[in-house]
Amino acid sequence: MYFVLLTNSKSKEMKKSILAFIIICVCTAAVLKAQDTVRVKVLGKNVVTVVEGGDRTDVKIGNNAIDIKDGHGDTVKVRVGRKALVIADGRHGSDIKFENLDDNEYKSWTGHSARFKGHWAAVEMGINSFANVNYKGFIPNFMDLNQNKSFEISVNFLRYSIGLQKEKRNIGLVTGLGLTYNDYRFSNAYTIENDNGLVKPVSLNMTGLSKSKLSTTYLTVPFMLEFQIPVDGHNKRLYFSGGVIGGLKVGSHTKVKMDGNKSKSRDDFNINPFRYGATTRIGYKGINLFGTYYFSTFFKNGRGPEMFPFTIGIGLMNW
Repeated sequence: MYFVLLTNSKSKEMKKSILAFIIICVCTAAVLKAQDTVRVKVLGKNVVTVVEGGDRTDVKIGNNAIDIKDGHGDTVKVRVGRKALVIADGRHGSDIKFENLDDNEYKSWTGHSARFKGHWAAVEMGINSFANVNYKGFIPNFMDLNQNKSFEISVNFLRYSIGLQKEKRNIGLVTGLGLTYNDYRFSNAYTIENDNGLVKPVSLNMTGLSKSKLSTTYLTVPFMLEFQIPVDGHNKRLYFSGGVIGGLKVGSHTKVKMDGNKSKSRDDFNINPFRYGATTRIGYKGINLFGTYYFSTFFKNGRGPEMFPFTIGIGLMNW
């Protein structure tokens, strides 16, 4: 019984505290509303700010801004970032559509110029291969690839852009972070193993063999200079970028499928844990073509054949 009474007492105190907090918030809002501004503060910080003026209402939630504007002909625009939701009332009901704001519209909404936004964050797919292959000291051609089934998939999930112009946003630096998965499908009946610090081929029975491949996963970091050319308005841009790219290997394995059975072996296989090279991209809106060539050898020096990986492909869904 004592526990129940204590719990009820605490519950009543909590309800009183919440009620008092709500009353304070409402009173504060009422005072500021007379000035066409409403602010809701928690621990001394603005959580929500609403400013009304003329045909426009600005709502700021934390660091995110949402602007609402009453236009001509019963039209309302709601801006979030560089996109606007347009609601227009007509004879046959309301028409709703999305628009991308060009530089001038963005400045009229926010009062400042749009910032440079580079291109890196995307899903990219490409074809892998090796250049300048030298098998000296090793069994020839065991790393020959089936090009149609040797692919790369990258998810570039983090982008950071630095504009280099004060008044325009056509030139800037781009960096970020991505996760890159490379598949190297062997064309011959081989897999590989690490034999006393050297890469050695392992011969497989061609009968019943349906797949043999080597896979690697890298964390990827680029540093690129990007040029943008406005096309059909400031918001649609053709872009070209180029620079250096590096990677840190986080995993590698071989996989063999024979007679319906699968076997997988995880090892470093003397593959270089770090790689660096050059990369370039050309694109328009959400699509780009890219090429990457690595100056570091695929295997550690002297531990395997000398070969330099490269990839060409396409990027989709830039964000």
